[in-house]
Amino acid sequence: MNYNLKILTEKDLPAITTLCQEASDYMILATGTSNPTKEALDLLTALPPQKKSEDKLLYGIFDHHNHLIGVLDLIRDYPTAKSWMIGLLLLTPKMRAQKIGEHIHNQIMAQIKAENGTEIRLGILKNNPRAQEFWERQGYTFQEEKIGTVAGVLMPVYAFKRKL
Repeated sequence: MNYNLKILTEKDLPAITTLCQEASDYMILATGTSNPTKEALDLLTALPPQKKSEDKLLYGIFDHHNHLIGVLDLIRDYPTAKSWMIGLLLLTPKMRAQKIGEHIHNQIMAQIKAENGTEIRLGILKNNPRAQEFWERQGYTFQEEKIGTVAGVLMPVYAFKRKL
């Protein structure tokens, strides 16, 4: 598995926009439409209430040609101290089902443990059973159904959690 993780910044906005175009199926599933330019900016800047930019880590997942093939959005100490939130793990369609997500998750889990994190939380779109199956295979368990926001649109999501 040849890929590298790198923290993304505003200078990566063009590559993130291209990724959002390539993986527009996710946003169309979520909201019924896709606006890659807005989605890319949201990935870089969106934060939960009371969180600061230093609490956010947006990792780019790059292939061996240094092409951005995915992103992982992480929020430290959210919703509580020592709890981390995965905002999104998104891969381009051609890179899915190759165990990349599983490898990235394992790598990030080790990082969170090293930083004394005790759990990881995430939300899954109610209408995304493939994502639910993926996260359940990674050891996450259902907590509750909530209303979440994706690209400014309110929708039903399943809250999942995994203890470390």
